Amino acid sequence: MTVIFDPDMPQTSDFVIAALYKFETLSDIAAWQTTLRELTTKLDMSGTILLAEEGLNGTVAGRYESIGAFISFLRSTDEFQDIDVKYATDTRCPFHRMKVRLKREIVSMGRPEVQPAKMTGTYVAPEDWNDLISDPEVMVVDTRNDYEVAIGQFKGAVNPHTQSFRQFPDWAQALADMPEESRPRKLAMYCTGGIRCEKSTALMQQIGFDEVYHLKGGILKYFEEVPEDESLWEGECFVFDNRVAVDHALNKGQYDMCHACRMPLSEDDIKSNAFQAGVSCPHCITSTTAAQRQRFAERQKQIKLAKQRGESHIGVNPRQQEQTTQTKEDKES
Repeated sequence: MTVIFDPDMPQTSDFVIAALYKFETLSDIAAWQTTLRELTTKLDMSGTILLAEEGLNGTVAGRYESIGAFISFLRSTDEFQDIDVKYATDTRCPFHRMKVRLKREIVSMGRPEVQPAKMTGTYVAPEDWNDLISDPEVMVVDTRNDYEVAIGQFKGAVNPHTQSFRQFPDWAQALADMPEESRPRKLAMYCTGGIRCEKSTALMQQIGFDEVYHLKGGILKYFEEVPEDESLWEGECFVFDNRVAVDHALNKGQYDMCHACRMPLSEDDIKSNAFQAGVSCPHCITSTTAAQRQRFAERQKQIKLAKQRGESHIGVNPRQQEQTTQTKEDKES
């Protein structure tokens, strides 16, 4: 395979992290799973790729040559020749292993009839985003979940207060059901990398909103292309890997993570009496049982022992466990 390196990919000796997705109707996702498993194993990559009949979504990490070869392969196919990719770097690999999974949806809204590959909102380039969201007639909507919004968002954005993306349609319908004189005429929607925007704007159009816009490439692309001194972003951006959050320069931010509930933690959270590394934090201390905290404490002990041996301890990510449960419920419904 001839490798054509993406000129936008940073040339570095550090690990390259690539966040990528595309809504595209796939006819044989099991074959794609086999192909991508074999390729990522050969390239010594790590991360997660989700495949569904509606497309591909994932974040992967590896050395420059590996990520370059992987992206080159995807863009050599008819399905993913124009796949959206955003890059970052880190001195260590943010993932423990490589997973290629089959799902009902590549981003779980629970509304399979919403098909962004056929209909979605109007893309707005990062350099034009500030003008759009400064328009007083525009409602700016953050499509992410509460724990993400808590550490940063665009100035003046509306927070739907969702705990999972599956709750977003209920919030959207409530907005659509408002009296005509109270409903916003224009919506500007954004998310981390662009994928939830695509699905949420498709939903908004389906339930009756005409002027729906979304930030192309999401917050991460905005950070890449808009100078910090011109930015309307406030705070940091939550990311779904060991960096926890990134700042406007796409460097690791100031937040840590509770390895019991996976919530981002500030310095004040870590100083709290409720915080015990790997066991509890102010966000989960009242929602976990003594038995759970005992189990978390044992896991933390095993992590420390693994570090002393120079090994990586692979535990269960509670957010992944929640997603697995949702998928199981989908199959049974």
